[in-house]
Amino acid sequence: MAEILKVKELRKEFGGIVALQGVSFSLESKHIKAIIGPNGAGKTTIFNIISGVYSPTGGRIWFKGERIDSLKSHLLAKRGISRTFQNVQIFGNMSVVENVMVGCHPWSRSEFLACIFRSKRAKVEEKRIYSRAMQLLEFVGLQDKANTPASNLTFHQQRLVEIARALATGPELILLDEPVAGLNTKETRQMGELICRIRDMGISILLVEHDMDLVMEISHEIVVLNSGKVIAEGSPREIQNNEKVIAAYLGEEEGFAKSEKS
Repeated sequence: MAEILKVKELRKEFGGIVALQGVSFSLESKHIKAIIGPNGAGKTTIFNIISGVYSPTGGRIWFKGERIDSLKSHLLAKRGISRTFQNVQIFGNMSVVENVMVGCHPWSRSEFLACIFRSKRAKVEEKRIYSRAMQLLEFVGLQDKANTPASNLTFHQQRLVEIARALATGPELILLDEPVAGLNTKETRQMGELICRIRDMGISILLVEHDMDLVMEISHEIVVLNSGKVIAEGSPREIQNNEKVIAAYLGEEEGFAKSEKS
């Protein structure tokens, strides 16, 4: 299987605080890789660097064999990297379908003035983008909410909108930051099924999540962070049986029988 993402010796400092210390891992194409660790371990910092929100203090990142660690978010989106956020970020005053259409922006070809004056080309493109957004809403099960203001949705539905918008960019790699945080058991199961369907589309997934049941069920491999360092990497079975992980991450008595609570 081809390697789609490679992170080597990644380091991030915030003033005198070292958030990441030489983090290295890789992700194979069409695989799900989870990054786990206690709060403050550096998981979201890694996502912010890969997605261009932060610049690394040191280290390198390759996506499909090309260096990307100096690129900004909009350029990474065009190259095929998309993400969701730990705290849902949607436009509450826009409809559900409009929120998803925003994700198609990196592929818009119409110029600004053509859109302002509603040229024929702009109208055709808008129709195409609308159709694409509706297909994605059907994929996540929200087609009947297309014209609903996004602020009127349940929390679970808002997470689905955010995922649909991330898919609208046409990614080859999607970063999911705690997609089941705040969801109940049924919603978590449904989200896990959706994540697997995204993988089945041929999209690689990097996942940060605290729900250990979900992580162990859907991940091909897991990276474990503690205090900004990788302390283990391997299959779910290998991680479950790693004494260092059990002691550092969940505590020796608790083990992996329970999901970590944020």
